[in-house]
Amino acid sequence: MDKIRIGAAHRGAGIAPLFAAIEGGYLRAQGLDAELVYLPGHPATLDALSAGEVDFINSVGPEVILANLKGGDAVIIASAISRSAQQVSARPGITRREDLRGKRWGVLARNDADECSIVMAFERWGWELARDAEIVVVGLDGARLDLLLDPRRVDVAIMHAPEPFQAAKRGWTLVEDLGRLDVAFQNSCAVTTRRLLAAKPEIARRYVRAYCQAVYRFRTDREFGLSLLRKYTREPDATIIAKTWVLFARLMGGMMFPSVEGMRNAIHVLRRLGVLRQPPDPQSYIDLELVGAAEREDFFSTFMGRPPA
Repeated sequence: MDKIRIGAAHRGAGIAPLFAAIEGGYLRAQGLDAELVYLPGHPATLDALSAGEVDFINSVGPEVILANLKGGDAVIIASAISRSAQQVSARPGITRREDLRGKRWGVLARNDADECSIVMAFERWGWELARDAEIVVVGLDGARLDLLLDPRRVDVAIMHAPEPFQAAKRGWTLVEDLGRLDVAFQNSCAVTTRRLLAAKPEIARRYVRAYCQAVYRFRTDREFGLSLLRKYTREPDATIIAKTWVLFARLMGGMMFPSVEGMRNAIHVLRRLGVLRQPPDPQSYIDLELVGAAEREDFFSTFMGRPPA
């Protein structure tokens, strides 16, 4: 049994593939003994990955790009969600998209994945970030939901389930579901380093197989998915848990290849924010071979119910 360490940025449903891989026994079935290490947010998990303190993480495309700009060598090796996926919640009294224009939009940090989502949405709505929103950085000194739902500072916030349903209990309104935009965007994904791919390719191969099987199990087995969300999010409201599972079950799956188009769109948004001067090759941040190898070897038929070719 090979020991690995996996960095977890939070306990939200977006990193449910990690929870499913552990609780479903898929990592152990691949000969991997996993330790889950909690770290405060995606940048912290990427820093730990770059430092060799963890072997794998679950992250999002823009954060991988930002980490590599700082000298990292993070690479996306499988995808759970490759479309626009966030929700937009607003303080009491704001109920329509047009009411969002010109309001204070809260983010944890500049240029993070949430601000990227705002830019992406504004482009589709025909709005301008500089004219139609005030970006407010709420920081990390406190619980994310408490910071983003502070009406003294923020009018609108990007939510990640179960957050929009939790926010509704505080009187905030779910105004927009960015999943309706149906834009290719690399959201929840498995990430490692090119160093690990070179030094331990067999471990990476087995990790991707466990990850893909976990994604499929989460999205197709309702009771399994609900049990994971209850355990890891620690949300006591069964209705919120059920709504969260339905949302993510709709979003997860697909081909499970890292999304080239999703990374191209992430690069475009970061250029709009002034983070990137020249557009890098989106494929420099992804490795398609591990999912491709699983496909060639007919691995997916072992759990998707198809007879081997």
